[in-house]
Amino acid sequence: MNIKYYTIILVWYNINDMEIMRKTLIILIFAFALFSCKSKESGDSERYIMPEFKQKLSVTPKYINYVNKDRNFMDIYFMLVKDDYLLLKSADETNLIQVFNKNTGEYLTGIAPMGRGPGEYPMTVSFFFLDDTLCIYDRRQLIANYYDKDFINKRIPFKRIKLEGANGFIQIVPYRHGFITAPLTYTRFIIQDKTGIQIGQYAQYPKFKAIDDSVAIRETLFLEKNEIDIKPDHTKLVSATLAGAIIEIFSLNGDRISLNKEIRLLPPTLLRRKDNTYTTSNESYMGFWNIKTTDDYIYMIFSGKKLKDYRKNNTGNYIYVYDWEGNPVKSFQINGGVYRFALDEDEQRIYLINFDKDGNERIGYFDL
Repeated sequence: MNIKYYTIILVWYNINDMEIMRKTLIILIFAFALFSCKSKESGDSERYIMPEFKQKLSVTPKYINYVNKDRNFMDIYFMLVKDDYLLLKSADETNLIQVFNKNTGEYLTGIAPMGRGPGEYPMTVSFFFLDDTLCIYDRRQLIANYYDKDFINKRIPFKRIKLEGANGFIQIVPYRHGFITAPLTYTRFIIQDKTGIQIGQYAQYPKFKAIDDSVAIRETLFLEKNEIDIKPDHTKLVSATLAGAIIEIFSLNGDRISLNKEIRLLPPTLLRRKDNTYTTSNESYMGFWNIKTTDDYIYMIFSGKKLKDYRKNNTGNYIYVYDWEGNPVKSFQINGGVYRFALDEDEQRIYLINFDKDGNERIGYFDL
């Protein structure tokens, strides 16, 4: 018998006064109930709860005929809006990024030429804007290249920054005059200054009952199955997982990163290998990808499907919107699904990619 029950019995038999007995019993029952609730709560630190949104909107995108008349380009892996430009991370025969007019669909040019010479890239790239400066990150050489505002005509970078702290980075976002990067190994986030030198880091991962090995967590949940983005005022960072559905919001202060809030929607149902590492399986839930942020909100594609169902079309049906306190604000259910998207704050519009009935990529938009 549990020791708590012995205590109740002993107290009962040592009390003669019935009124005192009654009051004492009430207090003991209340204390026992409170203790049980707290024990259950402390033992259940992994609570997965789907959000309740204030607004649930269903939208049907309008599609634009984006045509590259000169050459075909490959799958689109990333898209970004800047002024009247829509930049697509998609290789053609010579370039890794394609530029279109976002309004008309007119093909303008390709940039980030493939090769090993000055201003060329030997493999896939990442890119973002620092105000009006285009920054293209070379993942093989670990170099961030800076381009003039007239990046369409001026193809040679005016500045090149070598990033230190790891032998490779999955993601890079601008932070103040430097960067926050997600390295391939060793630690979770690294902060680099404007010269590329490491000035800070963050090494913590969420805790899981089923997974107690930080290497397994890193490889399974945070190596190309996780995305980050930064609040435009550079005071916060958001991270969300593709394996499972876990959101983390961090505060940024100089060279320090600290966790503010963790939100768990779906568990990372992982398959344990014979060597005690973990991988996703057909039964694993697919969560978030393609994060975009504003000063007020965080936008993310959400799937919620199991991997076996997600693979049928590689799209999510929703874009979820949270505020920076971690509160769910609204959800967009996208008719036709969404594969990638870009946020256009000037036009209050979302551009997106999904697939037609023949499996071809198409680009559309809807207004916020």
